[in-house]
Amino acid sequence: MDYYALVGDMKMDYYALVGDMKQSRKAKNRSGLQELLLETLGEVNVKFSEFIVADLMVNAGDSFQGILHAKAPILAICDRIRFSLIGQCDIRLGLGFGQIQTRIDRKQSILADGPAFWEARKALDIVNELDYYDTHSIHLSIAAGQHHLWVQTLVNQVLVGQDLVVAKWKNTQLTLARQYLVHHGYGKISQTMLAKELGLTVQQVNTTIQAMGFLAYLDMKRNTEQTLIQVLGGSTT
Repeated sequence: MDYYALVGDMKMDYYALVGDMKQSRKAKNRSGLQELLLETLGEVNVKFSEFIVADLMVNAGDSFQGILHAKAPILAICDRIRFSLIGQCDIRLGLGFGQIQTRIDRKQSILADGPAFWEARKALDIVNELDYYDTHSIHLSIAAGQHHLWVQTLVNQVLVGQDLVVAKWKNTQLTLARQYLVHHGYGKISQTMLAKELGLTVQQVNTTIQAMGFLAYLDMKRNTEQTLIQVLGGSTT
């Protein structure tokens, strides 16, 4: 397989995803966290392979990056990464949307650069600077010159609101969210199936879902992601 592609069409836009593990250097089992991150990124690369342009990979210490198609289910992918480590380490994510101006190597995303990555790094800086009382986890930044910059404002407001919701989840609620989002994304499954996976009763699952507002969370994330796919998917500058 040829893993190389020369980006000759300067109208092609991609998502660049950059992220890091928050305060992982203070973790008692940092090596274990790094292994979990590597495992998670590997699973995402396989599960979402049709949308991966350059593999998600660790680029330095506890940081990682990758390139994805404009039609990728980008929010589900971000939640898959975040919730795989939730409860052990918080993940901060920067999403950039724009061009890649260098040759793309499917197996070496760290070699790529361009406006998409510049915006992703800027987005990650915003997450760090505007942490909303330590709840902010993800930000989207679209390259200048795009016709859909309004999406950036709308999506980021939704993401901030959803982060505030997640910040209130505790114990069983986080366990339920992790099981659901890591294994089922934003898809719809029965509470009976979820209860079986968690070893809980259907009533316990129903009570937990209602208390955490989880169905509203899923609907909002699902609808926001569909908006991104419809507006930015295949868009040109």
